[in-house]
This record gives sequence, structure tokens and C-alpha cells, in this order.
Amino acid sequence: MENRLLSTVLALTALIAVLALAAVSLFRPAQTVTAQPGVANMPQIVVIGTGEVKVEPDIASIMIGVETTAPTTQEALAQNSAQAQAIIDQIRQLGIEERDIQTTGINIYPVYDNEGRNITGYTVNNTVNVTVRNIGQAGSLIDRVVQVGANRVYGISFGVSDPERVLAQAREAAIANARARAEQMARASGTSLGRVLFITENMGASPLPIPVMAQARPAVDSVAPPVQPGQQTYSASVQVTFELR
Repeated sequence: MENRLLSTVLALTALIAVLALAAVSLFRPAQTVTAQPGVANMPQIVVIGTGEVKVEPDIASIMIGVETTAPTTQEALAQNSAQAQAIIDQIRQLGIEERDIQTTGINIYPVYDNEGRNITGYTVNNTVNVTVRNIGQAGSLIDRVVQVGANRVYGISFGVSDPERVLAQAREAAIANARARAEQMARASGTSLGRVLFITENMGASPLPIPVMAQARPAVDSVAPPVQPGQQTYSASVQVTFELR
């Protein structure tokens, strides 16, 4: 009797184990297959192609500021606000749109004596970033805002209004460069190119702005500074895998 009971228990235990394994298999997530670059067991060549496009910038970004110091925060802020408003009004008179005038910072900090112990006053700094879509206006804008109170020009940078169009040209040049290099190597190895199997774009940095910092003071006989945008280079890099035949 005991042997028969033990056999029954063992059989039920085995059945439970089988059912558990079946349940795990049933609810296990499906395996994901990741496609690999190129085609396995196929002769192929991988090359890097680069392309560059040089363009003249059509927009400029100018960082303009006004800094004032007074014995109290109220006086410093009042003086600064009046000068900053005059600067913004002057920018508007040049036809700059509201969307292209942006306040980027307002800072108030104490001024200490030579020993660094006692506060002698407070300085307020207000910074405005202006996008100039007619680069020919850049020098005149700097001149005009200096005349109404701007005493800081923190930087000027240049760019293009439609960078994607220029980058598209650079990518096309990079693909052509990759094909030319691959064809040269294929000929040297006694083979020829087939279809493109895989393309990867290597993302790079955008053209860097040209930093300029100056401390300007209003002058009676003011002269607009010359502004030369020069050229900017937009580049693209691609990795292309070709079939070899």
C-alpha cells in the first residue's frame, strides 16, 4: 500500500514539473533577430566617404549687453532697465523682428571694496541675443546700440538659414566620394562593385561660431565696425558597404 502511494506521489510530482515547463515556454517572449550590416558570406567592401560644401553665411547672431553699477540694487536696476529698453527700441527701428530679439540673461551681483569685505554697490547685467537676417546690417546694428547705451558686445556668430539643404549637398558628395574610393579599390583587386548593402552616416559637429568679445562705450563720432562673414564649411561622412563581384 505504501509503495503504491509513493508511486502515485512521484507520478503527480513529475506531471506538475512538466506542466510548469510548458507554462514557461508558452509565456516566454519571442526572440528578436537583429539584422547585421551587409550580407553574410558575400564578398564585400566597406569604405568611408566624406563630402564638404562651402557656403557664405546669410544670418548673424550678436550677443549685446548693458552693464550698470550703482550704490543700491534699485538704482542699478532702474538705470539698466532704461538703457536696455533703449537698446531694444533701437534694434526694432532697424526692422529686426520680435522673434529675433531674445533676452538671454539678467544678473545682479554685489560690488565689494578692495579688501573684499564691504559692499560698495551693485552691478546689473542685461544680455540680449539678436538674430540679423541681413548680414549687411550687423555693423550698423552694433554702432546704433552702442550709441544708446550698450557697453558690452559678447560675441557674434554666423550661420545659414537652411542648414539642412547644405548638409544634404554634403551627404550627396560623401556618397559619391565613397563610391569613387570603392571603385578604385575594386579595380585594384580585380573585382567590380555590386549593389549597396549598408549605409551609415557618421554624425559630426556643426560649424563653430566665431567668438568675439568687446567692451564698447558710446561715442559722439561713432563708426560702424566692419563685419566680414567669410565662408562656413558643412561636412558629412558616411560609411558604405558595397557588394563585390
